[in-house]
Amino acid sequence: MGNVFKIKGIKTGTLITGIFLLIYLPSLLYITFGNTVEKDILKNGKIEVVQNVDGILIRNEKVIDSPDDGNCVMDAVEGEKVPAFYRIATIVKNVPVSTYEELKKKEMQISSAQKAQKENLGVFSGDIIKLDSEIIEKVKKLGQQSIRGSLVESYDTMSDIDSIVYRKSDIFGDNSKSAKYINRLISEKAEIERRLSNNVKEVRVDSAGLISFAIDGYESLLTPNFIKSATPQDLENITVKNTNRDFNVVDVKKGEPIAKIVKDLDNYMVAVVDQKAAKDLTKDKLVTLRINDIGYSMDAVINYNSDVINGKKVISFKYDTGLDETIGMRRINVDVVLSSYSGLKVPRSCLQDININNQTAKICLLKGNTATFKEVKIVGMNDDAAIIDNPDGESSVALYNTYILNPKNVQEGQIID
Repeated sequence: MGNVFKIKGIKTGTLITGIFLLIYLPSLLYITFGNTVEKDILKNGKIEVVQNVDGILIRNEKVIDSPDDGNCVMDAVEGEKVPAFYRIATIVKNVPVSTYEELKKKEMQISSAQKAQKENLGVFSGDIIKLDSEIIEKVKKLGQQSIRGSLVESYDTMSDIDSIVYRKSDIFGDNSKSAKYINRLISEKAEIERRLSNNVKEVRVDSAGLISFAIDGYESLLTPNFIKSATPQDLENITVKNTNRDFNVVDVKKGEPIAKIVKDLDNYMVAVVDQKAAKDLTKDKLVTLRINDIGYSMDAVINYNSDVINGKKVISFKYDTGLDETIGMRRINVDVVLSSYSGLKVPRSCLQDININNQTAKICLLKGNTATFKEVKIVGMNDDAAIIDNPDGESSVALYNTYILNPKNVQEGQIID
């Protein structure tokens, strides 16, 4: 039979366990349930009151169809602002697309050469003025020589004038190197146009606006007139189809949509919102729309708040900026920033006796080592934090004051180490 040590009927193992608990259990309980006081200092910060929604963008869009079968070559880029009658694309058939691309290259070369020629005139404008002055003097001299009847002198003067005119035209005239280069490019362009004759059709817009090649099939449905008749179910049923984007050449059929133009600056985002959440989205309220998909923010106004339908509402936001950034988008995820506040920022959990109606609360400050509770005004608050200030006529709280983060078990006048 093994040896078992007992002290007055108590096993040694049980005794050791008891001693351990007697020594360490109070410390463990203090750490777990105790009143450890956490502190911080008042610092400036910013908070926002935000609602996250899934939105659908609605614009005044007109679809542009292809006038013929063939290869559609884009002459405008996604989001480009174009004037009325601007060429946005060209349909090429029966000839290689490379021929049309060669034509576009020649047009760019001619434009660059003409620009350089104008810059050349600016550089040599002083020389041209000087030559014009010389011509004027020579013409005066020629007139005097004619009066005297000196044919030999007149002939020499006329030769001098011709020489000066030639020097001038060599700088900026039909005989200049730049003019000869431009004329050669124009001839080459005419030859390419002859090869393309009757094989290209230009696509031009009939009004000014922004161009997009993101065709999703909702252009005729999702118009500003649709907003007030839309139900939550209508909007929830909208799925974004594949769109034609980021291409230079694509095969098209006659009558097939190839682009769209947005004609108005005023555009809209609509969202389906639960009835409870919609109470903060009142008509005419100014908000900021932060589009999470692209990290872009724009100002908007709530222009429509529908009746309740099956516990939900349709909310419309009107905006007139950010069209360039959003023109190719339809469904987006957005943080609707309802309000923003700056000032002394504290965790909401550190405030006690919060009075929502009066917008007041109490904060526990540390004056020396003594805890003291002071009333503060709530400037703004969300679920996580609050911006606070002094009540009118007081100066209890200030930047860099020390405050208690967990004041629940702290008493007024308590000494805090």
